[in-house]
Amino acid sequence: MDDKKKLKVFLIEDAQRIRSVLIEVLQQAENIEVIGFAESEQEALYQLRSIEWDVAIVDIGLREGSGLAVLSGLKSDGRQYGSRLVFTSNPSNALKTRTMSLGAEAFFDKSREMDNLVGHIQALAH
Repeated sequence: MDDKKKLKVFLIEDAQRIRSVLIEVLQQAENIEVIGFAESEQEALYQLRSIEWDVAIVDIGLREGSGLAVLSGLKSDGRQYGSRLVFTSNPSNALKTRTMSLGAEAFFDKSREMDNLVGHIQALAH
């Protein structure tokens, strides 16, 4: 077992297929640990405020609530949290600007940037 600390990643994604692929890809990296997931805004805020995490991958379009509300809730807490990365199927410039103003570190298009998202997380782990 490696003595290096693993980067703790939490997923906020309501699409089971996408969540499964992300978990599978991220768990292949020895220095990344997926510590949990949430499918709704309420569940995400509860979990992210209750556990220790380094990176949260936030889907904006949730069936119950919004990833924007998750970002806003974390920002309004006034606490230091880990990196927040947006992974969305609605990659508009206006949405990107809004998520960045709410504390997102990076913004990725689900349809074509999964490799970029994973690469960004792996870079954070080093």
